[in-house]
Amino acid sequence: TARDPDLRRAQARFGMPEAVDTAAYDAVILVAGTASIYSALAILQDHRVSGRPSCAPDLSGAASPEKALISEAAFTAALTDLARAGVSHRFARAFREASDVPIFLVPQPYPSERVFDSDRPREYGFQRARRHGEGPAIAACLARAIDAAFVPIGGVTVLHQPPETVAHGFTTARAYSRDAVRVDGDTAQHAADLLHVGPAFGAQVLARVYAGLEALAEA
Repeated sequence: TARDPDLRRAQARFGMPEAVDTAAYDAVILVAGTASIYSALAILQDHRVSGRPSCAPDLSGAASPEKALISEAAFTAALTDLARAGVSHRFARAFREASDVPIFLVPQPYPSERVFDSDRPREYGFQRARRHGEGPAIAACLARAIDAAFVPIGGVTVLHQPPETVAHGFTTARAYSRDAVRVDGDTAQHAADLLHVGPAFGAQVLARVYAGLEALAEA
């Protein structure tokens, strides 16, 4: 039940109920609210992961800032801590304490690959990660971190981003990052939006939710 007045006003604005009986639903789906590619790249602004190409000596002679060297395990652990600190983790634990309804977590989709066409692709280190070919490794660490945070809760299925929607290993392909709308379902996201995905992506996620529910029913 919503208690915060601002939240209740927002729910009323979008026609959402103030209280939800989870027993009346087949599943709970939590979207985003956890560690993301942006979280990972933020760590890599000041750190290098041992053994990655970006740790190789720069023979060009160009000056580069010194970054602390960390292991892949430490990088993943830091992301796990961020996942546990997110609102979706808190919701998942609360739902699990109140109900045995299946929970599906959909982590925040990777930002659109249009980030490389934007006027600030270097801001979060996207260009650097792509140049060194580290995108897939970063995404893999993120996936392991989210699993480590959520799976112990019990009854939580993490729906990591479908491979066919991924470009460069850590961004979302253009075909899946277009036609996104706002919460009202009618207003299009602004043209420069890089964060939201469209109906083609949503259809993939819902298909995986249905498949997951069928598998649970047959178990």
